[in-house]
Amino acid sequence: MRVRTNIIIEEKILARIDALAGERIKRAATIEKALLEYIEREEAKAPVIVEEEIVDKKAVGKRR
Repeated sequence: MRVRTNIIIEEKILARIDALAGERIKRAATIEKALLEYIEREEAKAPVIVEEEIVDKKAVGKRR
C-alpha cells in the first residue's frame, strides 16, 4: 500500500531528480526507486547474526 508523505529536499537535489526522471517518469517513482536501491545496499552491509550466535555471545559474557 502506498502512503502519501511530505519530505523536505534541497532545491538543487530536486532539480537533479527531475532531470533524471524526465517527462515520462514521475518524480515520486524516481525517488522511490532510489530509496529502494539505498535500502537494499544498506541491508546487504548489515551483518546477519543467527540467534545461536547471540546466545553464545551472552553465555561467554556470563562466564567471566
